[in-house]
Amino acid sequence: MVRSSELGPLLEPAQPKIEAWRVKATKHYMTTWNEVSAYLLDVQYTNRGPRPPSTGTAVDSAAFVKALSSKEKDAMKEKFRAFNTSFDEMVAKHKTYKMEKEVKVSLARDVQRLIEPLYSRHWDRYHEIDKGKGKYVKYDKTQLNAVLT
Repeated sequence: MVRSSELGPLLEPAQPKIEAWRVKATKHYMTTWNEVSAYLLDVQYTNRGPRPPSTGTAVDSAAFVKALSSKEKDAMKEKFRAFNTSFDEMVAKHKTYKMEKEVKVSLARDVQRLIEPLYSRHWDRYHEIDKGKGKYVKYDKTQLNAVLT
């Protein structure tokens, strides 16, 4: 955008420095979203049972949840609850930030690339923990995608 404007020739020498600032600011902004995404990570124990399918086929959430102990189920419920709270706070903050539309859209895309795959995998495995009540699993995959876009 700047390169094609009248400012292009004036700012060309400073372009590497500007790009470094942009990368640093994006990294700083994404740090808070990394904290949100941490709730979607879980420990995988490879010696506990059969390996989950890696063929791209759907995971049977009900069977996956049924195999969890009550302590593990409570931990998953807490992860969903904490994710929902943290996610909602960050979305609200993002909406209040005053910045150029292109910058806001670019940051939203970066957030979507980070959160969506993690949430999708987490939702595929554990959405039955809620039994469809919406108490812990606030968003399905399409709802989350709609919020992120």
